[in-house]
Amino acid sequence: MSLESVDSYLAEMRSQHLASLMDLLRIPSVSADEERRDDIETCAAWLKEHLEEIGAEHVQLLRTGGNPVVYGDWLHAHEGAPTVLVYGHYDVQPAEPLELWDSPPFEPSIRNDRIYARGVSDNKGQLYLYLKAFEAFLATRNSLPLNVKFLLEGEEELRADHLLQLVTEQSALLAADVAAVSDAGFFEADVPGLTTGLRGMAALNFSLRTANTDLHSGGFGGTVPNALHAMAALVSGLHSPEDGTVLVDGFYDDVKPISASLRDAWALLPFDPANYTSDIGVSVLFGESGYSPLERLWARPTLEVCGLWGGYQGAGVKTIVPCEAHAKISCRLVPDQDPYRVLDLVRKHLMQNVPPGARLTFDYELPGCYPVVTPTDSPALDSALSALRVVYGKEPVIFRNGASVPVVEIIQRVLKLESVLLGFSCPDESFHAPNEFMRLENFDKGPRTIARWWEDLGSR
Repeated sequence: MSLESVDSYLAEMRSQHLASLMDLLRIPSVSADEERRDDIETCAAWLKEHLEEIGAEHVQLLRTGGNPVVYGDWLHAHEGAPTVLVYGHYDVQPAEPLELWDSPPFEPSIRNDRIYARGVSDNKGQLYLYLKAFEAFLATRNSLPLNVKFLLEGEEELRADHLLQLVTEQSALLAADVAAVSDAGFFEADVPGLTTGLRGMAALNFSLRTANTDLHSGGFGGTVPNALHAMAALVSGLHSPEDGTVLVDGFYDDVKPISASLRDAWALLPFDPANYTSDIGVSVLFGESGYSPLERLWARPTLEVCGLWGGYQGAGVKTIVPCEAHAKISCRLVPDQDPYRVLDLVRKHLMQNVPPGARLTFDYELPGCYPVVTPTDSPALDSALSALRVVYGKEPVIFRNGASVPVVEIIQRVLKLESVLLGFSCPDESFHAPNEFMRLENFDKGPRTIARWWEDLGSR
């Protein structure tokens, strides 16, 4: 069946759809900020009402131990049609530092054919494109070529345990034939593609204390341990200075080697290390020797120091010997690593290497999610690649991503579903950073691509 009516509807409704997305982006649904709990509820309620307005049925807020999940469906496709479970998340990263934004993060603006706002690329704008494809089918045909279920959560930027519990408890409600994960994107801004692998994640916060209070550096310096010095020594011992190899015993024991076929395939991708270096403003690339940048990003684990602080942080000089220091680390994991085991190994390493005179405490840990690899030869993936090829007029690529999207592994393990990570963000769109944006080209082409994918899936 022709999709001209769907395309025409999307073009006619473009202004209204943009205005509606702006309303969604104005809600500061920051899951990491407890003071934004009301905004989280407001955002979930907005999505619930919007799903009802565009024709979804059985719309409800599924309560979890944390933020609500928005569910809705439409299950009236022809006999034998598949069911697709659409995933997205409505929570966003904190917007700070606010002074680095060119426009307020929760006051969306359009300039240079881009929409600027916190969450527009990760992930509100992405999930919104799926809502518009769904709406366009019902508005023009009063039907869809397949059955659709929506799973829109509010804690992707925070934790995955509540989602895991909900998916496990609601497995019958969420049963489907394939999952469509909107939290994904292109290989590069002008290279469309599909992600088929994600790294896992584990995080840990810890502190060192050396005295009961900060001490005068003139009266005590040179006679007592300095907590910042101790932390610097402890943290520097996590990596080899030559190439950043992680020195935690056992850290690499479970890492699955990269196959020769994968290395060959990745070497053919349009990746330019010089452009990569220039785009992100670093002078050199750094990492494990013997691996290319893409191999290190996609198939090698990392341990990063994400935060390090202590002592006096104000203006001028305060001459003290700090009594405490703090650090945050995160690990990105690859097949076949287990986040719980990795945290155990890191804790053991830290405990065994505490400098003399310092006391170590663990403040927080997050075994965030497992790594996952999805099929590269499935009909659903082939169908999505075909849709990208038609709409964008370019040959899409298959690639992996160094980031983590917990739901992919959760629904693979619990619901036994293949995921197709069809999203329309681009690596340069500053998600998690100031001046996050989405290209209007992808706002326009995204729903058209989804519609073609669904049309093809529904006929298989």
